[in-house]
Amino acid sequence: MASNIEHSLVVLSSVIKKKYNDDNLYNIIRKLASICTDAGFPGEDGFRSDHKSNKVIAQITKEIEKL
Repeated sequence: MASNIEHSLVVLSSVIKKKYNDDNLYNIIRKLASICTDAGFPGEDGFRSDHKSNKVIAQITKEIEKL
């Protein structure tokens, strides 16, 4: 079962592909959606920024910022 944020990202990627025909951004957002389920949040009970999933998300964010 997908999380709410994961589902939202998948829907967003589909809209981008359909409306703007941007396969690159579509694929980046799908990659982000697939990894966000394993990511945590910084803090006492969460993951730190050096957690594998958070590192991947940070890298994907950099890709999006370059667009």
